[in-house]
Amino acid sequence: MGEGTKRSELTALQRQCLERLEACAREGLTIRAFAKRRRLSEPQLYQMAKVLRRKGLLPPSPRGGRRAEPPRRKAVRKPRFVEVQTAVSSPGSSATWRAQLPNGVMLEGHSDLAAAIAALAQL
Repeated sequence: MGEGTKRSELTALQRQCLERLEACAREGLTIRAFAKRRRLSEPQLYQMAKVLRRKGLLPPSPRGGRRAEPPRRKAVRKPRFVEVQTAVSSPGSSATWRAQLPNGVMLEGHSDLAAAIAALAQL
């Protein structure tokens, strides 16, 4: 079986747990139900089952070990900087500017854009 470990090479505790886990399988119970019914340590049985599986003395877990994690989606990164386009207004008209932030907020103004940017930078 597996790596060729023999029962005689197991510690007394490992042999005892192997017998209990084999009884659990014969009864068709989960380790949780078996441990509860027999008033045994559930964490110890799970840990020992893991050790005995590695040694090849127990079949692989029916659940197949750890659950496969779903593939992770790559996070969509929003650009930190956005392109700014400027338009020259005719002399004498009131200059109007408009900026839409990446989060959708729209900023508008009728004053000097440089002064507005300086004011926003201080926030």
